[in-house]
Amino acid sequence: MTATTIVLIRHGQTEWNRSERLHGRSDLPLNATGIAQAHSLAAELSCDGPWDAVYSSPLFRACQSAQILADALGIAKVQENPELMERDFGESEGRLVKGLDDEQRRLLMEVGETEDHLVQRGVNALFKIAVQHPQQRVLVVSHAAWIGSVLTALSGEAHAPLANAQMIELDPALLVNFVAREPLWH
Repeated sequence: MTATTIVLIRHGQTEWNRSERLHGRSDLPLNATGIAQAHSLAAELSCDGPWDAVYSSPLFRACQSAQILADALGIAKVQENPELMERDFGESEGRLVKGLDDEQRRLLMEVGETEDHLVQRGVNALFKIAVQHPQQRVLVVSHAAWIGSVLTALSGEAHAPLANAQMIELDPALLVNFVAREPLWH
């Protein structure tokens, strides 16, 4: 596999982010701050261009962020991928996490989709993107738990959640090494 530059981006802020509620698959739009964050990130990324593709979770907040980026970067189409969707937190979605300690947050987040399943589909998605875009530069817009879980699994080190509209470049060697030792999930 030829190295692909993949930059992971967390979507812009929503009202639930502002009030510190657990999103999961709840499909909410960006708020005014989130829209401004996406535009600011687009301006920053345009200085680092050109970019070849933008992928997004199909959840509205991610699609909104991705479309703002694609429009600013001259990319005709955002490619939605359900494997980039946020972790399903089941009945915990919408619950306040503000003020909870780490153990309380962990217990709340264990409801719904397992982290192993999230990582398998996340790595699978990134591997497919890398194969489809050899030697290209790709933006992937997703969610805090998705990005954090995937980065932690790939690197073997805990990753703090990204802030809204924050980005991090994926080390392609981490993806290659992970796929070499773990079977891909289909």
